[in-house]
Amino acid sequence: MPRNKKILLVQLFSNGDCLYATTIARQIKEDYPGCHLTWAIAGFCKSIIANNPFVDEVMEVDSVEKNDESAFRKFIKDINKRKSAREFDEVFITHISGKYQAYYDGSIRSTIFRAYPNPVKVPVQPVLRLFDEEKKKVENFSLAHNLSWFKNVLLFEFAPLSGQANITKELAVQIAEYLSVNKDVCVILSSGNKLQHANENIIDGSLLTLRETAALTHYCTMLIGCSSGITWVSTSDAAKELPMIQIMNPEANWLNPVSRDFKRFGFNTDSLIELTTIDEKEIINCIEDAIQGFKSAKEKYNHEIKMNFRTTRNIVYNLLCYFQFAAIRTHIIINRQVYGNRISFYYEVFMGLITAPFKLIRNVFRKKIFKK
Repeated sequence: MPRNKKILLVQLFSNGDCLYATTIARQIKEDYPGCHLTWAIAGFCKSIIANNPFVDEVMEVDSVEKNDESAFRKFIKDINKRKSAREFDEVFITHISGKYQAYYDGSIRSTIFRAYPNPVKVPVQPVLRLFDEEKKKVENFSLAHNLSWFKNVLLFEFAPLSGQANITKELAVQIAEYLSVNKDVCVILSSGNKLQHANENIIDGSLLTLRETAALTHYCTMLIGCSSGITWVSTSDAAKELPMIQIMNPEANWLNPVSRDFKRFGFNTDSLIELTTIDEKEIINCIEDAIQGFKSAKEKYNHEIKMNFRTTRNIVYNLLCYFQFAAIRTHIIINRQVYGNRISFYYEVFMGLITAPFKLIRNVFRKKIFKK
């Protein structure tokens, strides 16, 4: 009788990306019945897959820092050696680094899915299984802050680690102060930054973990987000679907608009508004109007986020640094399949190619200076 396969899934970070990859873990269990699935993940993200029914073992990886291409390549080389030694029968790498950047097509979820060689047929909603004690903690949090007293409980994600919006603590507090003048409104400011505020309608959400924030959505009425971890944990199967206002910087290095993701994977966008300018007055007006009527607010404030392909220039540079010409070709083919022959895309490929030598020299020079 053949033994069950030992499979490794490599998705190191970030929390949102790991949430997407829970679908791949689920699909692996579907494709390889009875397999033993180990997930290689960074220590600061491993809690996101705790209690996941599709993961048998966790390999904590702290040797690869974010954006450290050299460390990632070294880690993958070691993994391949372990596979050759039959420690793993299959290794699937969905982490967007090294040559796997080539799969980027404007949506992080589809980039991760494309890295898995088999079709994704299972539900794509992220899998998050909360512990009873986590739910109880959030219930107590709700009671302590009297959330049931408020008609509108706004969950506000700020200081996002995804780098897709510059919502500072100061700006978030100013917006919350203005909104909370309405005594029917309370604002839960959620990030890794602690805060204290005299107004009981402004609540520090940092007391809860990212996982617990998924449970918190069941006590909220709206999400103001930045396409970062809190946004995506609110779309998991442990959360309640909330109307959301997303504040995005369309010039971000790695752009992952919720609207693009939702449309690509068949989710309804009627309860989604995206803003592309970080203007305090516009954000406040949008939120207040959305409280009164989301549909009319969407018609008034929603901004279309167009694909600009600027990330391609960085991807081409990163791939050229390691002479991964085949990966560059793959990136071109994928984006041509998704968007057709767009001049703006080919322009970014071209700029990536011709500026790469100068950028490489500059980066080497900077490293030498910093070392000194």
